[in-house]
Amino acid sequence: MDYVSIGRCFTILHRRSQAFVTVACARLHLTYSEYVLMIRLYDAEGASQEELASMLYLDKAVVTRSLASLEQKGMARREQDGRDRRIKRIYPTEFAQTQKAYLQGIIRDWVRYLAAGMEQAEVETTIRGFHDAAKRACELRIPDDVARCLEKGE
Repeated sequence: MDYVSIGRCFTILHRRSQAFVTVACARLHLTYSEYVLMIRLYDAEGASQEELASMLYLDKAVVTRSLASLEQKGMARREQDGRDRRIKRIYPTEFAQTQKAYLQGIIRDWVRYLAAGMEQAEVETTIRGFHDAAKRACELRIPDDVARCLEKGE
């Protein structure tokens, strides 16, 4: 198996996806990180910053900075939790709700572009493979499991 080629493909997909999303979000002045946060926020309204960071496997500082920027841009708002006043719940604003279809359409259109010319069965197999690989990546405890993974060649 050509692992260097596979790594290159993952890198290309990541970088080109990020570039596509960034250009598509320019009219809303959203960064890639802000876009990712908004897409998750639409499905997890009322989540805390910590919950969002955990869901997205992001550093809490990145989420904090992105949320502050989204608030300034009128895309997100924070509300104090009714039971635990230390927790702030995050919600899309009314304006953000008007942009939901557009923002969700960005990733849909990018995936459609990538899958163009592929047979449906091939698309489904690829998607299953990505889901399985992502699940496995999320299960790896970094940095704890890295040495074990390298030793075993997993």
